[in-house]
Amino acid sequence: MQPPPTAQIDWTLLGAVALGALLSSMTASVINVALPDIAREFHVDPSRIAWVVLAFLLTVTVLLLLAGRLGDMIGPGRVYLLGFTVFGIASLGSALAPTELMLVASRAAQAIGSAMVMATAPALLTQSAPAHRRGFTLGFMSTAVYVGLAIGPPVGGELVRWLGWRSVFFSMAIVSAIVLSVAFRIVPRSPVVKQRHRFDPVGAILIGVGTLSFLLACTRGPDWGWFHPATIGLTVTAVALLPVFVLFELRHPAPTLDPRLFRSVVFSSAALAAVLNYITVFLALYLLPFALRDGQQMPPSMVGRVLAAQAAGMALFTFTSGWLSDKLGPRGLAAGGMLVTAVGMLGLSLSWPTTGVTTPMFWLFICGAGTGVFISPNSSALMGSAPASQQGSAGGVMALARTLGMALGVAVASGIFATAFPEGHVEGWPESANSVVRLGLQISAACSTIAALVSFFGYGRSDPLAHPLESPAPTPEPMVPGNIKTK
Repeated sequence: MQPPPTAQIDWTLLGAVALGALLSSMTASVINVALPDIAREFHVDPSRIAWVVLAFLLTVTVLLLLAGRLGDMIGPGRVYLLGFTVFGIASLGSALAPTELMLVASRAAQAIGSAMVMATAPALLTQSAPAHRRGFTLGFMSTAVYVGLAIGPPVGGELVRWLGWRSVFFSMAIVSAIVLSVAFRIVPRSPVVKQRHRFDPVGAILIGVGTLSFLLACTRGPDWGWFHPATIGLTVTAVALLPVFVLFELRHPAPTLDPRLFRSVVFSSAALAAVLNYITVFLALYLLPFALRDGQQMPPSMVGRVLAAQAAGMALFTFTSGWLSDKLGPRGLAAGGMLVTAVGMLGLSLSWPTTGVTTPMFWLFICGAGTGVFISPNSSALMGSAPASQQGSAGGVMALARTLGMALGVAVASGIFATAFPEGHVEGWPESANSVVRLGLQISAACSTIAALVSFFGYGRSDPLAHPLESPAPTPEPMVPGNIKTK
């Protein structure tokens, strides 16, 4: 059993987790700026180099729930520290990768560590703060994430410009060492309770294989063809394993993910809205570096500054939004934020192709501001609608929604590029490429609009923070949305 949230915020722990979030997001955000240079060095087209991103996202997505469950079993602090250690070692391997295949493999290894960090950070913070300050603490961490995202692209642009793309991964290894030197002194390692050591290997395999099959079908379908036997086989596998996983987990005494969590309308709506939000963000973030570098002939440092506008908007509004969500509830803020993002994406699509940096920076800042308003209320609603004993699993779902959206966004962008470069050309920028960039931005606007509707109607008029985290009851109780009780 996890301890209940403390009466006061643990500022030391909050600072340590926020530092890790800032530094890790800063190093992670530079990869988009480096993608065109990686593609040129290994002589591959933009749709193929997507595997540098997809290998990371697919692996993270498959392992997040398992990492969250591991945090429930042995304590989130231990898993968090181990994750950063693995991430740092794999970052060094990526920097030294001699081939595209080795780089992709190293990125997958990075993802193992990242899954541990991403799944357990929300649980660490939720345990350190009272329910009425949950939005504040999660907003504080989210602000750190987006500050890192904001400074990552310009820093990455300069690294690529002066030292080459490998310096991006060397910086990740250095940052991981810095985080660990601080976190090992501060992050608590809660006592390991014997009852925690119940593991669900079958459930982990079912959800892992099902998720991987679904994402492979989505990401490789544009290249293989949607009616290719491999695409159809992966899709059928994913669909068939879902009910098997649900039925098995309902009967397991310590499931990898308790499906009853999704009987909460708030929890399910928050997870779906998060997926749609990250599809929006990463579809654009994958398209724009190529469109700006190759289509607009911008240098890497300038591309970094343009992309930083979106992250700057996120950083400026995330913290305030977290504080407001504690006062007003998440419904209006989350829905309004997604509508603002939709306006930004639509404005950018209508102005494309553009010359100069002012127009794309303006619309990307609007997009970032909307996302920043959305993130903290969404996270607070999701974590607040899960019981105390399943905060690790809830954190895993939150991170899973994020990486699932990222992977789907990159998959859509990769498929769009496959239509613009049907023969795998990496030189030149045909006019058809501008058309598919506009289409991608319009798809992002549509996803944001749907996320706004899901947030507005899914969260309802009641604030999930009215149901504070509680320890699990000794006997089952009737379940109502927003107040899940489990054994």
